[in-house]
Amino acid sequence: MHKSSLPDKVFEQFAAEIVSGRYPPGATIPSERELSEVLQVNRHVVREAVKRLEQIGLVKVIQGGRTKVLDYRQSAGLDLLAVVAEHAQAAGELLPLLVATLEMRAGIGVDVARLCAQRASRETGEELLAISGELAGLAGGEGLLPLDERFWRLVVDGAGNVAYQLAFNSLIRAVHARTGFSLPWLEQELRRSGYRHPIPAKL
Repeated sequence: MHKSSLPDKVFEQFAAEIVSGRYPPGATIPSERELSEVLQVNRHVVREAVKRLEQIGLVKVIQGGRTKVLDYRQSAGLDLLAVVAEHAQAAGELLPLLVATLEMRAGIGVDVARLCAQRASRETGEELLAISGELAGLAGGEGLLPLDERFWRLVVDGAGNVAYQLAFNSLIRAVHARTGFSLPWLEQELRRSGYRHPIPAKL
């Protein structure tokens, strides 16, 4: 369970508010002094939180020390999915991002599996088939998550595409951060796919 520090809490609050649209692109968030007074924390806490928001592409500190909200669709990267999922407590407001993460994971999975089928060794195929059997035997519950991660890490490694590997790292962090939302999705996905037996069977 993630234990929030004071900078975490300020970061979480503003990340959720920016992603949910409460602070639209172009808006200016209150100054460090104002935020420290309103939130009853010292300015160092606010400064650290704002720095983290800037690092993931949600805000930009501009001339005069003002902090401008960016359009994260234009300025952020895949790490936003994972970082926000891990930290922000307002899961309801972030539901569209979590859905987008799972949709992207499923979408790129098709092409990653295609590349893996073309490039991976027979040994990789046999290992994937064994994991598929374990997934089917388990069928449900949180134990599916580590097995699912093992499966996809093998597929991504077999595909031999570094860009997909980097994207996968961010996506899997987001999926694992909100198991209450992602696990039912995964359970349904696995049932529909026959626990992925069709994928490794063709390798």
